[in-house]
Amino acid sequence: MQRYIVSQFDGNTFVVIDQKEQREFCVCGNYEDWADAKERAEKIAALLNVDE
Repeated sequence: MQRYIVSQFDGNTFVVIDQKEQREFCVCGNYEDWADAKERAEKIAALLNVDE
């Protein structure tokens, strides 16, 4: 099981969750010119899971 996962909060917001500590690690949101929140959150989670 991966420690860090991505969860969709709403249509424009994705949250990286630490499953071990049961808390949010970071929040990524879409902006006018940057509609890549899911991609950014997935990259962050992948980098954090490398050491797990």
